[in-house]
Amino acid sequence: MSMTSKEIRQSFLDFFKEKEHSIVPSSSLLPESPGLLFTNAGMNQFVPFFLGTQKAPYEPPRAADTQKCIRAGGKHNDLEDVGFDTYHQTLFEMLGNWSFGNYFKKEAIEWAWELLVDRWGFPPSRLFATVYMPGQGDPAEFDEEAYKYWRLVFERAGLDPDVHIVHGNKKDNFWMMGDTGPCGPCSEIHVDLTPEGDTEGKLVNADDARCIELWNLVFIQYNAEPDGTFKPLPACHVDTGMGFERACSMIQGTAGFTDF
Repeated sequence: MSMTSKEIRQSFLDFFKEKEHSIVPSSSLLPESPGLLFTNAGMNQFVPFFLGTQKAPYEPPRAADTQKCIRAGGKHNDLEDVGFDTYHQTLFEMLGNWSFGNYFKKEAIEWAWELLVDRWGFPPSRLFATVYMPGQGDPAEFDEEAYKYWRLVFERAGLDPDVHIVHGNKKDNFWMMGDTGPCGPCSEIHVDLTPEGDTEGKLVNADDARCIELWNLVFIQYNAEPDGTFKPLPACHVDTGMGFERACSMIQGTAGFTDF
């Protein structure tokens, strides 16, 4: 029997509580940030911690939450997609876990896999991870570290990393809050929802409802400066966001992964 939406939400928070994360409440939809119309990501309330202007008040410095988000205008604007595909909404919940200068890519990747596969039962063969590969003129370099940990995860599951790891450029795999501010390479987890689950990653980032991004693991390493440069931050952070409604639809819409 598949979980209810309430059980899925609670299971996420419980999982990260076990991993020593403080569970924090959703912040207001009206953000304190002057550059945002609405709160558009779970990380908005934590920006001072990422920049190092404030110290995270958690011990250890980790948090998890579920954040109400609206993406209507600005850099992250989903309004043009709402109603035209099956997976964008005007208002949605973002499940997230955060590390403020504490753990980094290894733990974020291994815990994401543990939650999805071991706790929730996602079929490993249907999961694909994207890794940042800069194109011409894109910032930073290939995310070798994330690639290494994803490779280990897929190999342990008996899957071919060359099939299940997909490279993406700045558009798909370099996350920026806005034109300036904390940013860095990211790894998205996509789920093959086709009946046979045999697309071998060909539908990843192809705007196809049969293969949808579920969770984005952002590795905040830089600050985008007003002059267009990217400066390393004093500490590296983890900022993840999972589409709660997408998780519910995948788990419940497949009767607990028994009917695609």
